[in-house]
Amino acid sequence: MLRFLRPKSNPPQSDEALLSAYQSGGDVELLGQLYERYVELTYGVCLKYLKKEADAEDAVMAIFEQLIEKARTHEVQNFRSWLYVLAKNYCLMQLRKPQREFSQSDFMHLNGISHPEEERPEEQEAQLRDCVEQLVAEQRSSIELFYFNEKSYQEIAEEKNEDLGKIRSYIQNGRRNLKICMEKKMVTRGLRD
Repeated sequence: MLRFLRPKSNPPQSDEALLSAYQSGGDVELLGQLYERYVELTYGVCLKYLKKEADAEDAVMAIFEQLIEKARTHEVQNFRSWLYVLAKNYCLMQLRKPQREFSQSDFMHLNGISHPEEERPEEQEAQLRDCVEQLVAEQRSSIELFYFNEKSYQEIAEEKNEDLGKIRSYIQNGRRNLKICMEKKMVTRGLRD
């Protein structure tokens, strides 16, 4: 497995102590010790989303590079949980990058929506757009900015002059409502066939 820095001979410190020491002094070796505790978790998250071992390994390294900056500026209550979310968000951003277009099919897959294989992509796209139009305004605009304009939560919050937590809520609730809408459309379509 990947090793970031050689271990120190000192007794192990708690996550909180290592993080606090890194935040106050900026010693990357301390952060490396902390990250190494969760590198397998991070790799597992990356492999789950990116599917390829090489891509997951690259992501683990890139996440550590992001961690160097983000761990100094963010208030972290539980490092393990925070790192999990950071890794997941990193992978989702990779999936949304232009070299791999984030399609309507990817959206449905990531949100647990199954669809009949015989359905044509144009029909699926039209159904998804129809469901997006049925969302309440805050959810609709947040979903469109996040999925179709590829903006981050932070960018959306700044653009809409909203709290970051509200944007997360709009997107989560919007995804849930889209899933329900798409499933209803598939059931309705199945009844007509």
